[in-house]
Amino acid sequence: MATKLRPERLNELRQALVAKRRQLEDEVGRSVVYEKGLDDDTTKDLGDQANTSYTREFQFELGNGDRRLLREVLTALRKLDEGGFGECERCGEPIGEKRLEALPFARYCIECQRRLEREDKAAAG
Repeated sequence: MATKLRPERLNELRQALVAKRRQLEDEVGRSVVYEKGLDDDTTKDLGDQANTSYTREFQFELGNGDRRLLREVLTALRKLDEGGFGECERCGEPIGEKRLEALPFARYCIECQRRLEREDKAAAG
């Protein structure tokens, strides 16, 4: 039972998702190019090697977040095409229009998102 949005509103959300997809594809592409520029020249001193290693790890973590978000955006676009867009993946209820406006790739309604965050916090200790 996905959110019942006007076709014009769905088109606006699709445009926002496509723009976000392009941005993330650019970011992921740039991080890959930057990482390739970090060579492992063994003639560097240990400080330079440590700095290169740290920079590579930092870029990898940034890229992981972008890749995760890109997957979520692509999933939202697929749901727009196939149906199910705007439906909470946990409870099946519609995701509020204001939430979709803020996060068009949202997977959960606000209440389920809060529950998941509390569960994650409790699991982390």
